[in-house]
Amino acid sequence: MRKVLAEGKPVKLEDGRTVDPEDVLGPPAKRKKLVVVGDTETAEGLSEHVGDADLLVIEATFLDRDSALARDYGHLTAAKAAELAAASSVKQLVLTHISGRYPEEDILAEAAKIFPNSRIAADFDHIVI
Repeated sequence: MRKVLAEGKPVKLEDGRTVDPEDVLGPPAKRKKLVVVGDTETAEGLSEHVGDADLLVIEATFLDRDSALARDYGHLTAAKAAELAAASSVKQLVLTHISGRYPEEDILAEAAKIFPNSRIAADFDHIVI
């Protein structure tokens, strides 16, 4: 029954009553765009895919001071992830795959300097898009 209503079709109940979609559903929600990017040594070419995303989840394993090491290991820096988000009109940035060599606050500070709406992912996070 739920799917029928969601498709905009009325449902007739056993007692003869009819339930119209507009009686039980709110206005249609605007589509949302979620982009998840795993390990990548460069953000090159990603802009067209992440453009205008409501939420970008991306690895930020290193700080920019270790950008050569990041490339060697096939990872991004927090700064590069934030630059991608800013250049791609992303609304919210969530950073993952953080190296234990850095305090999370340092990763977040580097990203937030470039893209203020940044945060670090945590286990069991609930993020409303």
